[in-house]
Amino acid sequence: MSKENFETSLMNLEKIVAELESGKLSLEDSLDRYKQGIDLIKNCNDLINNAEKEVAKLTKDFIEENKDQLNSFAKEYVEKLDIPDILKESITYSLVNDGKKIRPLSFLYLLKYYEVDYTNYFDIALAIELVHTYSLVHDDLPEMDNDDYRWGKLTNHKVFGQDLAVLTGDAMLTLAFEVLSDSNVEPTLKVRLIKQFANYSGAMGMIAGQVYDVKQKNYNVDADYLRKMHSLKTGRLIELPMDFACLVADKNCDYEDVKEFGKQLGIAYQIKDDILDYYGDFEKIGKLPSDEDMITYLSFYGIEECEELLQKHTENAINIANKLNNGLLVDFANYLLKRDK
Repeated sequence: MSKENFETSLMNLEKIVAELESGKLSLEDSLDRYKQGIDLIKNCNDLINNAEKEVAKLTKDFIEENKDQLNSFAKEYVEKLDIPDILKESITYSLVNDGKKIRPLSFLYLLKYYEVDYTNYFDIALAIELVHTYSLVHDDLPEMDNDDYRWGKLTNHKVFGQDLAVLTGDAMLTLAFEVLSDSNVEPTLKVRLIKQFANYSGAMGMIAGQVYDVKQKNYNVDADYLRKMHSLKTGRLIELPMDFACLVADKNCDYEDVKEFGKQLGIAYQIKDDILDYYGDFEKIGKLPSDEDMITYLSFYGIEECEELLQKHTENAINIANKLNNGLLVDFANYLLKRDK
């Protein structure tokens, strides 16, 4: 958007409004000013829409470019490990994929906003992706969700067997902590990151949510249960990269707001996933619909209310981003809202 053009159009529009409100114009002049005002409003809207498209493209370009770089970084890291070849192959198969990688990329994206050289922190981004990928490998097992496809290809246990899939997940979890412990941050911060990592991904975070998920038939599932389950299972690993970015960038003043942004975005993300899981195109989302016996946002609320909840939680996240005057987070929330995979 041309700032000068927008501001000039806005100033001229304000001048026309003042003239119309003065009551000093003839009918003919009033109609002429009114037409000019309509044209100016259209011009302002066009400029705003074009700016939004430009920012959206920048977000998409950032995600695609850095997703590829993260895949390359992960592949090189695994290749250097002194581990059995079959384990190396299994880890690479699941870790280097065409998935969204929203968690590590949101960490890098927020660092970019804080004007931190995010390219120095691909190791922390890799740690985040390792723990997320381990959870998916275990989640796909027959004892859990029993999924056959992910990222448009067979799940890990379908290729390498259940025994190696379990060990692959275990390996990625422990590697995540090793990568994080070797990251290039000062020792006090490193200890805090590791503690947060364990909290968000462990028994008080994602694991707790998984327990509520797999054992939901043992409980009376209501709206509060569903929200708690997904806030832990999905939301905590959406909050984690936001948390990490604030800590690495030393932006403690934004910490609580950014965490709440992540929490609201996590709920919206899960609702969108549930909708895509049922209505999405396999060629795009890369997996088949989940077990229909499991209770999801979609099965509990229905599509219309799900769409309303999705909009509500996305708007909550956007309002927080606006409060922080963080346009990148606004666009990131919109990007996730409009995704088709």
